[in-house]
Amino acid sequence: MKYIFGPVFSRRLGLSLGVDLVPYKVCSMDCLYCEVGATTEKTLKRAEYVPIEGVKSELEEYLSFKPEIDFITFSGYGEPTLYSRLGELVSYLKSEHPEYQLALLTNASLLHRDNVLEEILPIDVVLPSLDAGREETFKKLNRPAEGLSLKNILEGIEKLMERKKGKVWIETLFVKGINDSEEEVEKIGEIIKRLNPDRWQLNTVVRPPAFGVEGLSFEELNRIKEQVEFPRTEIIAHKKGKEVNLPFKELKEEILSLVSRRPCPVEEIADALGISTDEVMKAVEELKSEGKVQEVLFGGEPYVKGICG
Repeated sequence: MKYIFGPVFSRRLGLSLGVDLVPYKVCSMDCLYCEVGATTEKTLKRAEYVPIEGVKSELEEYLSFKPEIDFITFSGYGEPTLYSRLGELVSYLKSEHPEYQLALLTNASLLHRDNVLEEILPIDVVLPSLDAGREETFKKLNRPAEGLSLKNILEGIEKLMERKKGKVWIETLFVKGINDSEEEVEKIGEIIKRLNPDRWQLNTVVRPPAFGVEGLSFEELNRIKEQVEFPRTEIIAHKKGKEVNLPFKELKEEILSLVSRRPCPVEEIADALGISTDEVMKAVEELKSEGKVQEVLFGGEPYVKGICG
C-alpha cells in the first residue's frame, strides 16, 4: 500500500496504523534529529499532496477486516497538517469508522491557523512537539521554514489546549548540547506548566538522525523530569508488541514499509511486528540482497534503513 503502513507497535500509542499524507520528505521544518532524514521540500504551503480517494480506498480495504488496533495515526514522511484535505479525512473516519481512535503526530507548525485547528479538533489524541523554550534554540534545532517562529508554535498549542475535545500529549525531544542546558530546560518547563497538557513526554535521539547529533541517557532525562516537576511527565520507554503470524512475503513488505519511514534495529522491528528476531533477520538479509534496505551504524548499533528511490 502507498499511503497506509503498519500496524506497528508505537511506544506512545500501542498498536497503531499509520497514514502517510505527504511525500518524502515534505515538511515545515528540517530538524537536526529527524529519523526520516533531511527535509527535501521545506514549506508552509498546504496542498493535496496525495489523492484523498486513494487514501480512503486503502483505509477501506484494510479496515474491512476489522483489525484490532489502538489508533489510526496521521504521521509518516513529513508534517501531516500540510495535507490540505486532512479535515475531510478526519470527518470520513469519524463518520464511517467511529470504532477507531485517531491520533495526530505534528510539529505544531500550523496549529496557529484557525482553519487547521478546526480540522484536527475531532482527533482523539493530538501529539504536538515542543523542543525549545527560546527562539534561538528553536531555529538552531528545528530549522523552520521561513516565516515560522516559536511564537507561532506556542500560539497554536495554546489554542489547541483552549479548544481541545480530545487529549493533548506534548513531546519534547532533547538533544545533547542544544536544548538540554539548565536554562533551556527551565524555559521549556515554564511553558509546559502554563500549557498544562494531559501528558508531557520526554524523548531523545534513539535512531540515526538526519544530522550528527547525540541523545541523552535515561539518567539525564530523569534529571530533567525532576528539575521541571510537572506531575504528568513520562520518559518514553520502548515496549514490546503482540506476537503475530505473518507470511514471509508480507513480513518483508511490512519491514520495508517500516524502515523506509524510520530506521530501526532488528530487535525493534521484531517487537513492533510481533515476529521472532530470527525471522526478521532472514527477511532483512533478503531485502538487502534485493537492494531495498541497508544497515547503518548509530551509537555502535546496526539499524536497518530503507533505500529511497
